Amino acid sequence: MKGIKKREAVLIAAIYCICIAFTTYQLLVAKNIQAVIFCIIFTVLLAVMITALILLLHRYMQSVILRLSDMVASLIDMRETEVFSVLNDDLLSKLQSQVLKLSRILKSQNIKLRNEKNEIKSLISDISHQLKNPLANLKIYVSFIMDEDIDPLMRMEYLKNIDNQLDKLNWLMESMIKMTRLESGIIQLNLEENGLNDVLLTSLKQIYQKALKKNIDIVFVPSEKDIELSIDLRWTAEAITNILDNSVKYTQESGKIKIQVHKYELFARIDIEDNGAGFDEKEVNDIFKRFYRGENSNGIDGVGIGLYLTREIISMQDGYIKAKSESGKGSTFSIFLPLKSR
Repeated sequence: MKGIKKREAVLIAAIYCICIAFTTYQLLVAKNIQAVIFCIIFTVLLAVMITALILLLHRYMQSVILRLSDMVASLIDMRETEVFSVLNDDLLSKLQSQVLKLSRILKSQNIKLRNEKNEIKSLISDISHQLKNPLANLKIYVSFIMDEDIDPLMRMEYLKNIDNQLDKLNWLMESMIKMTRLESGIIQLNLEENGLNDVLLTSLKQIYQKALKKNIDIVFVPSEKDIELSIDLRWTAEAITNILDNSVKYTQESGKIKIQVHKYELFARIDIEDNGAGFDEKEVNDIFKRFYRGENSNGIDGVGIGLYLTREIISMQDGYIKAKSESGKGSTFSIFLPLKSR
């Protein structure tokens, strides 16, 4: 502001000097009285006009600065107030538009960062909760084993329990690593042409022994003609395996699991149906949440990651998943994957 005033003073002084020099020349050299009077009147009028113009300019600049200050204050208060008319196609309106646009971008980034921070807090809390029980069990079993008077058979039993707890911890950590890699976008799916029957058979091999131990009958009804899809074989098989594994866990001995494949115009549909414990209809929106454990999960191993991972993997391939169930009467999970031509 001081620099502007200094330049204004220099400009005015230069104009006055020119006028005075011209008047002096007319008076002393040309001796033209009329020209001298004209120069004096012109100089006075010019001085008045310049002074008025400077005052108007100062008032306008003050008004602009005040309005800009109001706009900045409104942005600080997280409000978007327009101080210049958007109908005017001038520099100030354009500046206002860009500043408001920048404000919206910063707000959006701030919300995103806040959400990510909350997600990290939630994840840390969930992980701590999931690790708490296995670690507590390990501590108990170790304290039992350290007893010198313990029966050798009991010692072996406790060692087996420790081994089981370590397996659970290992599986839990692997699942969490997969989940974190998926959420952070580290994993890039390798989409290639794969037959759906091959994917399903890969998944069935993973749970066959578990089903056999419970004498569960598995019925696979493939499509008449194998359906070719552009999918990641490994991750899609894992997504389906998670559902099948849940079906085996929640189905009683000598139960039944049925897998059917249907082809529609835009999607291939995989139905996985069991006659297990099922879940209440009100839980449909919760079962795919991270670490969610249903009301019928008491006494059944698991941490609530499998279905969450399944939904994430299917969604990353432009597919989706539906579930329907009735408590005590089994469940049906339907996976929809887009056909290649889509």
